[in-house]
Amino acid sequence: MKQLLPVIIVCFSPFFSMAQTRPKEKPPTQKEMQEMMKEAQKMAGELSAEDKRMMDSLGIKMPDFTNVPNVSGKQLAQAWEDENRVVPKRDAARIAAIPKAVSDARMETYLAAIQKKIIATLDADLIKMGDKLYTYIQSNSKNSDEAGNMATALWVAGKPQMAVYVLGKVNNNDPSNTDNLSNYAAMLSMQGAQHLAIPILDNLNAKFPDNGTILNNLGQAWLGLGELLKAEKYIDRALVLYSFHPQANMAKAAIAESKGNNEKAKEAVKKSIQHAYTPEKEEKLARLGEKLSHTQYLLPPRRKTDVLNLDGFRSPYFPMSSLGCINAEIEWKAFYQQIDEKINSLSKLRRDAEDAAMKGSQRRMNENVAYIRSAQANPGKNGQMLAVPTYATRAAKKLNATMSLMQRKMEAYNSRMTLYAQESLQLKKAYDEEMKKLRREDEAQTGSQRANEAYCPKYRTATDKYLKDINGKLQALYLDALTLKKEMINESAHYTMYMMWPDEFQVAKLDYQIEWLNFLKKGFGAPAYGSGFPFVSITLNEYSCNSDPKEEPALTKLQNFDDVHCEYHSELNWKVFKISNDCSRMTTEIDVDFFKYARKDDFERAEGDTYISSTVKVTGKVGTSRTVGPVKVGASAGVSVEVEIDRKGTKEVTLTGGANVSVGTDVVDKGAPGKGNIEKSVSIGVEGRISIISGQGSVSGTGILSGVEITSF
Repeated sequence: MKQLLPVIIVCFSPFFSMAQTRPKEKPPTQKEMQEMMKEAQKMAGELSAEDKRMMDSLGIKMPDFTNVPNVSGKQLAQAWEDENRVVPKRDAARIAAIPKAVSDARMETYLAAIQKKIIATLDADLIKMGDKLYTYIQSNSKNSDEAGNMATALWVAGKPQMAVYVLGKVNNNDPSNTDNLSNYAAMLSMQGAQHLAIPILDNLNAKFPDNGTILNNLGQAWLGLGELLKAEKYIDRALVLYSFHPQANMAKAAIAESKGNNEKAKEAVKKSIQHAYTPEKEEKLARLGEKLSHTQYLLPPRRKTDVLNLDGFRSPYFPMSSLGCINAEIEWKAFYQQIDEKINSLSKLRRDAEDAAMKGSQRRMNENVAYIRSAQANPGKNGQMLAVPTYATRAAKKLNATMSLMQRKMEAYNSRMTLYAQESLQLKKAYDEEMKKLRREDEAQTGSQRANEAYCPKYRTATDKYLKDINGKLQALYLDALTLKKEMINESAHYTMYMMWPDEFQVAKLDYQIEWLNFLKKGFGAPAYGSGFPFVSITLNEYSCNSDPKEEPALTKLQNFDDVHCEYHSELNWKVFKISNDCSRMTTEIDVDFFKYARKDDFERAEGDTYISSTVKVTGKVGTSRTVGPVKVGASAGVSVEVEIDRKGTKEVTLTGGANVSVGTDVVDKGAPGKGNIEKSVSIGVEGRISIISGQGSVSGTGILSGVEITSF
């Protein structure tokens, strides 16, 4: 495709969309805007038929340049101001519209009043579908906890308006469920109704003081109204309770940036990323002028450093004497034979794995093509197309940084090899001179009427000293080379597991194993002596003194590799919606037939306006929700799964918790017993507890519910 296409796509984006870097200090004039429109129109006219078809397949609609509205200078300035705003203006009207304190006795009436107002803002098709979903949820849930979780799952599924409508109906049925009230308030806040969410959150805050979820959600609601002092009070308290709070830190960053304190804003963003990564956070950090370090990219924790069991492979020792050379050659020859046999075996497996990987690649390509076609024919049908594995980008950056470090280690090692080469020449020269001297002495005393002293022991003594000096140093270098290579292969294998699809990784894994076996023979270019062995070999078989009995050499048995596979699996199953995650792929699925195959999805048209970001934490049900308050991020009890969401959908799924935890959910521990490993398979369903930790809403203060007011209830 022509290079023109990406340029066109950029030009057709809204002129005031959030940029990666800070724009010019002044807004464009009307004349500049007209010139920009003319340039865009010109580029549109140069699009080929192929480009237009590709844009259609991507859902990019060509703008209409024939009826471009006139935009005044004042409108341009206002749009420019909104674009550069990092926190909303103080919205005095909505602040004044906040209902007075809502007691438990008045909560049911208040919720009913909100629901009535919300219905008036929603599309009739959404309400019809929401009623069907509510009926389904009521029939498939045991209590209001499960019903609320299933309704909240719609939020994770990227259906915010549907979620707020259905959860509103669930709350009307049981207005005392504090978990559902907390999640409902978070939804209201992120759909622009911060003024309606605050009374609910105040009620919960009185019940559960110092609950990080409630404090954050209160802070986010006040921030959405532009009331920065109150917002910062609640946000700061949430950060005292958990300094790496993912959403509170992003709010703190926005407030700091609005005050011109970019350094403080950067630190807050980096703390948020330390809890959970999303591209949105990395983009925010880049706009603040700092590139994210590879050390701050998060991946699921690794089970062990030696993932392939390379430490289990022991090569024979280097000979430190002339007699030892005889046994060493026997041992190394047998060792090489085992290596060659193993390489041949692995090579056959690799050919089969490569065939399977090629078929897998073709299958994924077909699936993606089918997804594109299905999405075009059925706009409401949910699916997923992944060009690369979930963690591929982050893993690649970590691997690149690791290999850079390894390169520096290699340079230091090569310097040692250079010194050894020089020293070995001196040792060889000294040895040759010593042997010449001994031969002259031996020849001078050999013959009739002479001592005829046996010089063979002297030759052997000189040779053994030389071998001990040179092979001792060489073996140390060889073992250090194995250590370096082991680290390189293990690091590559660990990160490659996240960069490749499982069938592709099977090929890479076999390549790593073959690479290691070949390396065992010689290391990093260690000089080969004798019959191709990586050590200096000198025997004195021609001398009678070598008639000493030889011990049978202890042959080295080649070890087995450990298998490297993904041990990180999590699944959330709320009956209406499933989300699963492992080392390579994250999948989401709406699991209600009549909703899954709905052809019309236009009722979600405004979801991107305020639905910016949030964290959803799901944990095994421990205790009673009425007594412990909403689930908090940063809490360590039990096993839980956290989902990071931005306006484009699910961006991160993190499994947390200790080993051997039983919380009434389907937990299968694959880690070492009692070691606290979290590399395990965990499935949490509707019986778990779920909390929405709200993120920052639209800086323009708009949203589908922003105009909803409750005057009486």
